[in-house]
Amino acid sequence: MSDALVDKIKIVNDYFNGFTNFLELEDFRSFLLFTLTSQVPMNIMAQLGLGGNKDVINIPYSPDFKIYYQKINMMSSSSLIIYTKSDPITTEFILEKNDETFKNFLSLNEIDLAFRGKEKFLFPKLSDCSILEDSKLNIKIDDLFHNLESFISYTQPNVLFVIDAIDSSKPDLIFTFNLTPQLPTKLDENMLQVDVYLDNERKTKEINYLKREADYSLTFLKNIKEISNAELYKSSFSLVLHIKSLNKPI
Repeated sequence: MSDALVDKIKIVNDYFNGFTNFLELEDFRSFLLFTLTSQVPMNIMAQLGLGGNKDVINIPYSPDFKIYYQKINMMSSSSLIIYTKSDPITTEFILEKNDETFKNFLSLNEIDLAFRGKEKFLFPKLSDCSILEDSKLNIKIDDLFHNLESFISYTQPNVLFVIDAIDSSKPDLIFTFNLTPQLPTKLDENMLQVDVYLDNERKTKEINYLKREADYSLTFLKNIKEISNAELYKSSFSLVLHIKSLNKPI
């Protein structure tokens, strides 16, 4: 293995140092977009497209921890929990997709694109007691890409996570989760695979969407303006989510 690759792997591992199984998003807007974009599969079967009601979106809220969260169960003893700290955005249990509440967080174009086929949103109140337990997912790099074009064209992610470098001399870490089921002999390792790219140019700074054109070139967008059906057919979009912390919510 080359020294350059070893150095890059070390940088990625340093970013995930102290990671247990929590990702905190910046705000409810980011969390809502994540929920809408990913369909937030609640188990491996749903991730593979087996089961689940795509017309109803669940957005759980924990009143004890004051977080909205999604728990992604994997074939291991630990789950990945993606959350944001927030006061309740509604007192209702059910909201229709045209409810005015959503306009406080998303633009009309985002609502038009993201809400297609979705009819109802449920806001169950529950406390996930596993948050109180000591859990850890070990991060393993599956693929490390050397340019962003290769990353996007090869993995075609719906969601890209970014850990912004605090030190401007260091690269941002762009990653996606590779949820390929592990072999049964490795389940006790609680391994979570990631595909990564180290962005020295910090291309996604203040960027919310990444558009891949028909010729595989990339366009970086802060907002989604009106998009024609032809443009949707020729292009693909990835939601870019900047991670606030890897901290446990309590």
